[in-house]
Amino acid sequence: MSKPTDKEDDDSSLLIKASAKRLFESLMEQTADRIYIKDRKSRFVAASQTLAELHGLKNRHDLEGMSDFDLFSIEHAQQAFDDEQEILRTGEPLINIIEKETWEDGSVTWVSSSKAPLYLQSGKLVGIMGISRDVTAEKLAQEKLAESEQRLREQNQIMRSDYESAKKVQSVMIPGRVPHIKHIEIAYLWKPMTSVGGDMISFPRNPSNCLLFFMGDVCGHGVTAAFYTVLLKYLTAHQAEVYNDNPQAFLNTVNEEVTGRINKGFITGLAGHFGARQHDGSRKLILSHAGHRQVLIYRKATKQIELVELPDGTVMGFPGTGASNSKAIDLHLGDRFYAFTDGIVEASDPAEEEFGMKRLIDCFTEHSNLPTQETLEKIYQIVGEYTQSPDQQDDITIAGFEVS
Repeated sequence: MSKPTDKEDDDSSLLIKASAKRLFESLMEQTADRIYIKDRKSRFVAASQTLAELHGLKNRHDLEGMSDFDLFSIEHAQQAFDDEQEILRTGEPLINIIEKETWEDGSVTWVSSSKAPLYLQSGKLVGIMGISRDVTAEKLAQEKLAESEQRLREQNQIMRSDYESAKKVQSVMIPGRVPHIKHIEIAYLWKPMTSVGGDMISFPRNPSNCLLFFMGDVCGHGVTAAFYTVLLKYLTAHQAEVYNDNPQAFLNTVNEEVTGRINKGFITGLAGHFGARQHDGSRKLILSHAGHRQVLIYRKATKQIELVELPDGTVMGFPGTGASNSKAIDLHLGDRFYAFTDGIVEASDPAEEEFGMKRLIDCFTEHSNLPTQETLEKIYQIVGEYTQSPDQQDDITIAGFEVS
């Protein structure tokens, strides 16, 4: 810090020698704040030049003898008077209160005011001293922010209501009717990441009355993806009405209808049906996929899981894509077929290591001794524990079928 110069020392000396009255006059003439002193009847005794100019007066002394009743509407003047009389009665100041000023022309301004009782050296209470600053811009900004927050709350409420409505619709639509087929136990688990999701599973009616199923996964999450599941539900149900025991043709026709209707996304799908029961209780499962290439088979005889890689096939939603050739799988008594969306194998732990196919196979191998539905629920529980997070990372759908 530099040492004060002789001139600065002289200025300080002059300031110290100046009379209190002169210092007070300088303050009232030069401050940008609205400073005032009032007597016990709330009449101005002294005021800053800024305050006088605010009221259209050239000289601050012109305010002397006036009250707020001469300057403001009766609404504001009466409130200010009551506040000041309360200060005189109690001796308690008002600090940084926000006051609404209503003017004779109907305009409104806002100020932050502090008012305190004024005592003489003798201790006698003689009036009020106060200071106020215009905060109209800040007040209007706060009101605008409050209005925006209110609109946001209203919009959020509408969104929550829409989510609830969508959730109810999806819960009815997915999976919809679950058929009761003799000698086949059907189990499924459908867990959207949020209230609604882009996974779906359904069991469409078909002319052969066979057990036909479709599992789909719309790219994305939330309401947008959920809207497309409604489209998929309609298209698969419509195509199932002419199902000819060919899941590849089924998926290709659905793909033709979907292509061009999905913005910046795609759909993966798996479709199949169970053939007639043979004399030994076995059945053939006919499958085709459009992006769901890997499925699992549990063999009761060996208590082992087989990973089945279906033929090459491409996702739905792009021109020129096509489902895989159909593949037949023999299922014997007690065997199970498991299908799932990628949300389960791609679930990650805190180190971002995916659950993966090997862990999934190990889990199904260990827990396929449980009833089919309990097996699916156990797998879901294990995956949730693996992620170490209360929040699901993706939509998850698992289906299980046991030949009995």
